[in-house]
Amino acid sequence: MTALRYTARSGAVVMVPVQAAHDRDRLVVLVGRPEGKRWWRHFINRAPTDVLVEGQWHAATAEVAADERAAQAYRDAFPHIAAAEGATFVTVTLDHQLPATPPLRGLPLVRAWFATVTVAEFVGFAVPACVGALTVSTRPAISVPALLASGAVEGGLLGSGQVAVLRWALPELPGRRWIAATAGAAVLAYAIGLAPSAFAIDAWPVPLAIVYAAIGGGLLLASIGTAQWFILRRHVAHAGHWIWVTALAWAVGLGVFLGFTMPLWQPGQPLPLIVAIGVGGGLLMAAATSLITGVTLRRLLR
Repeated sequence: MTALRYTARSGAVVMVPVQAAHDRDRLVVLVGRPEGKRWWRHFINRAPTDVLVEGQWHAATAEVAADERAAQAYRDAFPHIAAAEGATFVTVTLDHQLPATPPLRGLPLVRAWFATVTVAEFVGFAVPACVGALTVSTRPAISVPALLASGAVEGGLLGSGQVAVLRWALPELPGRRWIAATAGAAVLAYAIGLAPSAFAIDAWPVPLAIVYAAIGGGLLLASIGTAQWFILRRHVAHAGHWIWVTALAWAVGLGVFLGFTMPLWQPGQPLPLIVAIGVGGGLLMAAATSLITGVTLRRLLR
């Protein structure tokens, strides 16, 4: 979202909030329902305007455009918005080039990562926690597929929170691929975690159960980091560290969760208390994992 400010023919100063897409050296604005609006008609002929960019006004010129490049730039930026055939666009070209925004680094990166990713993982973790509470005991037949689906939601929310910060730290990193990889890895991790109960691992021979626990536990902890490494390695040197650090972060996070909740959960407790303890443990787990990965990301980008 940005704003245009111009002087109308009557002499009045008009300011219009708009949604704009970047197209190389210009901004592209789609005029929604142009038949009911007048402001864009001011730019049928090329005219001066001011545009609000990152909190500051910059001199520019704007004009109504119908070229395919403008339409494609808007579709690329906002694929969920359908621009009708022959839609009206206004292109805004700044009179001077803006200085490049420096990428997010150092302590500001750690703070942004910790705050955003903690919330994203906490909200994401609440989804399978609620699904498990509602299905494991009442509808066990659908609990496994429901938990796998909720694991995809958790991974998608976690990946989205990470991308919200990475877009400022690594602008060229493909956000959609990162989110999809994180969601897929989360489903794999849930499948590994649910396999013992689904296949009655307690009835297996002890050596086989120990081997599965060791291999499966390692795969579970490294799943998300490995999936993200395939993308991160194209943008960061020594990206392989991300795999073992992410595995360590999840091991610490799960340890914090169990260490907090297990002593507090007791038989016969009321449901609100059980939920409150689980919420507290989930928040601590999310904070632990995001802090470890945030500090590591800072070092990788140093």
